[in-house]
Amino acid sequence: MYAILDIEATGGKVGEESVIEIAVYKYDGKEIVDQFISLVNPERKIDYYVQKLTHITDKMVRTAPKFHEIAKRIVEITDDCILVGHNVMFDYRMLRQEFERLGYNFEKEWIDTFEYSEKLIPNLPSYSLGKLCESLGIIVTDRHRASGDARATVSLFKMLLDKDTEKIISKKTGLQQPKKTHSKYQKLLDNLPNSVGVFYLYNSRKQLIYISRSNNIAQTINHIFTSKTLKANKLKRYTRSIKFEETGSGFLAAIKENNEVLKNQPMYNNRLVENKVYPYGLYYLESKRGYSRLEIGKLRKVEPVLKFKTKERAKEVLEKILHDYQLCLQVNAGIKSEESCFQYKVNECNGACIKEEAKEVYNKRIEDFIKTTEYPAPTFLILDKGRKGIEKSFYLIEDNQFKGYGYFEYHHQIKTLEMINHILIPIEETDEIKNMLKYFLYKTSSHQNQIVIL
Repeated sequence: MYAILDIEATGGKVGEESVIEIAVYKYDGKEIVDQFISLVNPERKIDYYVQKLTHITDKMVRTAPKFHEIAKRIVEITDDCILVGHNVMFDYRMLRQEFERLGYNFEKEWIDTFEYSEKLIPNLPSYSLGKLCESLGIIVTDRHRASGDARATVSLFKMLLDKDTEKIISKKTGLQQPKKTHSKYQKLLDNLPNSVGVFYLYNSRKQLIYISRSNNIAQTINHIFTSKTLKANKLKRYTRSIKFEETGSGFLAAIKENNEVLKNQPMYNNRLVENKVYPYGLYYLESKRGYSRLEIGKLRKVEPVLKFKTKERAKEVLEKILHDYQLCLQVNAGIKSEESCFQYKVNECNGACIKEEAKEVYNKRIEDFIKTTEYPAPTFLILDKGRKGIEKSFYLIEDNQFKGYGYFEYHHQIKTLEMINHILIPIEETDEIKNMLKYFLYKTSSHQNQIVIL
């Protein structure tokens, strides 16, 4: 749990300043769960420079509560939390100083978003909160006021956690250590979300032994721990801790799973090979004289429209395509008959089977399907679901190559490649990811607002 804060102070000689405003947002790694915002009567004059910068005047704080009146609330909201702030040592020093005046020792672990911004988003022109947020498309309201700056720091910290694929933030704070509990299985299953994402199983040596994605993390892990298969029994026997990352999107979960299994090769995942060749493909058989069709077959020298791991999955997708584009099952199977197909009798075929539909019209629909699997431009974004609220996820394709993904709040501005690359979580393109992208483009072809050409 994190207490993301910002403090405004009177200014003056170090050690003699007093707090004039404080904002604390309690953040559980996914959303804000509590907040406290208040002006504070410093019982002394506010420096002219501070008044001009913050627009907080002596008159405004005259009737505000004094620090000792809000001290208990600050202790409560920061309990069991790590302090997070931009240049947080100033905020931490101010709190310690105020509590020392009350005879209370206030000690917390802390994370400085300035430090991690430099590490995780290098080569920006400035790392001051205002200019950093401008570079990243984070809109800051009430700049130089505690609530506005703290709220911007929440958005920044969320972005840093997303980009922290090596978990350097959690390593620093020791957050990877699992809490002790009496029941191993109860502990493992507690607090798992019923949401889309990727989960990670670790053994007693904190080695990653299994990665998987799920549309319902809690349900899938519960199934593993109640199943009696050989693999499930091994996972139950050796799992000692579980981590998860909510993605909001099933497609994003699939990309993360592929990338992280490939990188980590956990012992209980099937071994993946980069740019693995799938055995089956969906091929477009063009006909200049008759009806064109789609065919499933073993991989050939010709690039297929889509690739598949199993023939069963290929058939499943082909059936969906035939239904979506009202293509005749009989014609597509290469069956010549004087009789119409059953789909024609129930108005799900336009009559290609009995040559009632013009070949050009029929073939155009197949070509329309093919276009949905092709990149609409060399460089573009695909927008997808976020994890909560107004958040969105995106996938960047640059110069016809998948570069990675990221998250942004819908009102943020991410119109330039430079800004997008600041918040991008890079992933190396694999054959599987490229194939997944083509299928995802087909599935989302009816939602053109999900594509942003750059």
